[in-house]
Amino acid sequence: MMVITSALLGVVLVGSLLVSGVGGSLLARAAVLGDVSERDSSSSAFCCALLSFQLGTKVSHPTDPIYKTQSAGYWSLQEANVQPACRLTPTTAEDVSVAVATLSKHRCPFAIRSGGHMSWAGAANIEDGVTIDMEAMSAVEVSEDKKVVSLGAGARWKPVYSKLEPLGLGVLGGRVADVGVAGLIIGGGLSFFSPRFGFACDSVVNFEVVLANGDIINANASSHPDLYLALKGGSNNFGVVTRFDMLTFPQGNLWGGVVITPISTAPKQFKVLEEFARAAQTDPYASILNVHLYTSGMSLSLNSMVYTKPVQYPKIFKPFTDIKPQLRNTMRITTLSDISQELADGVPKGFRQAFGTVTFGNSAALFAAVHNITETTFTPLKRVPTLQYTVVFQPLTNSIFNASAKAGGNVLGLTPSDDNLLWLDLNVQWTDASDDEAVTEACETIIAETTAYAKKAGLYHKFIYLNYASPGQDPISSYGADNVQKLRQTARKYDPGQVFQRLVPGGFKLYNGKEDSAFCGVDDWCD
Repeated sequence: MMVITSALLGVVLVGSLLVSGVGGSLLARAAVLGDVSERDSSSSAFCCALLSFQLGTKVSHPTDPIYKTQSAGYWSLQEANVQPACRLTPTTAEDVSVAVATLSKHRCPFAIRSGGHMSWAGAANIEDGVTIDMEAMSAVEVSEDKKVVSLGAGARWKPVYSKLEPLGLGVLGGRVADVGVAGLIIGGGLSFFSPRFGFACDSVVNFEVVLANGDIINANASSHPDLYLALKGGSNNFGVVTRFDMLTFPQGNLWGGVVITPISTAPKQFKVLEEFARAAQTDPYASILNVHLYTSGMSLSLNSMVYTKPVQYPKIFKPFTDIKPQLRNTMRITTLSDISQELADGVPKGFRQAFGTVTFGNSAALFAAVHNITETTFTPLKRVPTLQYTVVFQPLTNSIFNASAKAGGNVLGLTPSDDNLLWLDLNVQWTDASDDEAVTEACETIIAETTAYAKKAGLYHKFIYLNYASPGQDPISSYGADNVQKLRQTARKYDPGQVFQRLVPGGFKLYNGKEDSAFCGVDDWCD
């Protein structure tokens, strides 16, 4: 790799920036880079100029069309409104290597974006820093023997399924079409196929990773097995994953869709959900999202049901499909890509977004309590014209945890002894930034009161699902002390300079904002 000094940049960078169309203020900064100090070398202007010199038009700036398109492509308005100094769109792992090594060396803050489907500002974007947008690295390649599919880190799930379906194959992927491959997997990842195969991360046989020093390595069961394990739930704390090699399995059409009923059916829904969560332990083809929502001034109940065989109205779902009246019923034999698009249509972008989650045991009384807590908390906010919110209950069968263990395990801390659990996914949308504080406080209240109720009922579980967590939650600590220790040891080994703890502030960090004295002294900027 070429070593580029400030003096060298002072001679050649101006011409490079003129070719790449960098704005005048940045160009003026570049003209005097020969005099830049080491301290100034971490400025956003210097960092973007340096990347432009190295990677040319793959770096875009606020006036460039691709910058604007990528910024507008985030799911939440909070993320879309974040303004990085520049964006990099790599096309190869080597591009990522050059960028990460450069940004690390010059201490330039940066973010990594795969699908950009987290809710809060800065999760996969960075104000006045560098955002590495992986969208161009979206290849989906099936091995010759059709046993493995290799996914670029910028891929989304619907194109993955569309590539596999004609081959009669499936993969342990996400349920929503436009969610990014990378974020879902390194956060754990729940799938319609999880009762058979575990979490999405459990199906990865190899991660291609760019480390902080620019090295490109493969992490798998025989090469860097500690990093391989850490990436199964440890999020963006170790490097930039550029490719995921995942096991495939035979899969044809399935049965699925949504059934919408009046909110008056909620009490019946809660009783049926408790029964289903128990029964689903013995049927690994059945998955459900039990949803209670408020939108456009009305409240509704909704069940998104999927049976991963082409069997219409299987017996396990009969208690749900028997609930009447039905305002809408889209149940049909179809493809996974079609189902994933239907779910994506139900969670559109263009809103401000908030998440929150709690894990607890199976109880109709608890479901009813969560529903009541949510309604009581949000009733005063129904004055907000665009407010909509969903309370989603998702059963976690013991078969998921057994499949995870059989596949070699992960760092989530859930084991076969964790039986008959459910996740609460609280998801709220609105459009006016002036309502941010009130909505955020309401979400925090719901999570806190739900947690208190579950603890009092003896049903609380400490696990916090990272992909549903709010920025105020600490999912990684919920993995348990042993797993947290493993993650920290792995970070010390592969990222001794704390690049992915300090320069990449987005996501959930291993120290939750706390410094780790074991790192200090390794690098002269640790203090």
